Amino acid sequence: MHKLGWGQLGPTPRPPDRRPARLTALRAAPQASLTGLHNPAFLRHHPSKPLIYAATETITEAGTIVTLEYDPRDGPALSKTGCQSSHGASTCYLTLSSPADKQWMLAVNYWDSVISVLPAMPDGSLDPVACVLPPPMPVRARGLADHLRNRQSEPHAHAVVLDPSFGRLAFVPDLGTDVVRFYLLDPSCGALESLGSVPCAPSGTGPHGPRYIEFDPSRAAAYVVNELSSTVSVFKFCQASAGALIHGAGRGRGKPSDVLQLVQVVSTLDPSMPQPVRNTCGRIAVAPNGRFVLVSNRGDDSIACFAIERDGGLACPPRLRTAVVTKTGGATPRHFQFAGNGGFVIAANQDSDALSVLTFCGETGALRHTGKQYACPSPNFVATFTAREGVRPLPGIPIPASISGEF
Repeated sequence: MHKLGWGQLGPTPRPPDRRPARLTALRAAPQASLTGLHNPAFLRHHPSKPLIYAATETITEAGTIVTLEYDPRDGPALSKTGCQSSHGASTCYLTLSSPADKQWMLAVNYWDSVISVLPAMPDGSLDPVACVLPPPMPVRARGLADHLRNRQSEPHAHAVVLDPSFGRLAFVPDLGTDVVRFYLLDPSCGALESLGSVPCAPSGTGPHGPRYIEFDPSRAAAYVVNELSSTVSVFKFCQASAGALIHGAGRGRGKPSDVLQLVQVVSTLDPSMPQPVRNTCGRIAVAPNGRFVLVSNRGDDSIACFAIERDGGLACPPRLRTAVVTKTGGATPRHFQFAGNGGFVIAANQDSDALSVLTFCGETGALRHTGKQYACPSPNFVATFTAREGVRPLPGIPIPASISGEF
């Protein structure tokens, strides 16, 4: 289907007001206005304009990136203003670079592991692709069943995230080869140069299937969620080494293993509970106040919440405390999103056709189901428009405005 739904959440829980939250459906964008938007699987909001970019996900043809405009004074009415090919199949992630001289849209295509770069114009529109980067080795999967049997035998890029310090290093988790790949973005022309990779977990273990990477707001660490092993890998992120790699590319200065150094691997499942027959991780996100990391479990049908330990101060990489796992009340939570100034989490339960609303305590990390569920056919992404007023970050740690570039 090609439908984008809109809703409103309220009220935000604040003592002594503990009224249960609820979602109110506003409208669904009419299909006529979204012609060509097949199976929207990822959304990206422009940082300063009333524009949304939607990526389509299909394995039978090249995906598209559709630009949608809305009038912030007139509510959530969408109109399609542009459409560009991603030049790859199953477009699953979009990232916008910072608008220094030129702005670029980076797109990852999971099925054939093609990465494409499109020029983003000052008005937010996208021009045709400027760079198409083929996979490091051929991808030969012929269908979904073949892919599920052999997805660890070939590359499958799943996300692209730019480093938080320079905006030049593109980190690409490769689910098929258990590595995080490094690319250098040329801001003048949008070209990508391969700089190597680091393993997503200790050698000799796995399969892991790295899916997403999320940077800590302190810029001292990066968190990689491993879809197949139900784990999170914590890496120390070295800004100095990242700068050396950027400025020394092609001259033998700097290496990926100096930029990302593995310090911890933790499970997203509760060891005290019966383990699901099969579990794969979905989304990873840092809480708005920078105190917790949340990961969704598809199979266990839960969200794991890790407290971030910063005992070593800003000079040492943080570590994650053993997770507290909370059921979402639905099946296969592919995605979730914070809402209500961080006081709520909305989970997209893809296989039970429902959205669940949970309260989130920014002080303890506790998730509690409100008992509210809302019918939504096969939800796979939740995007929210919420100011972060009232969110209290840790001293010296900025509020993560858009660490991975998602809403």
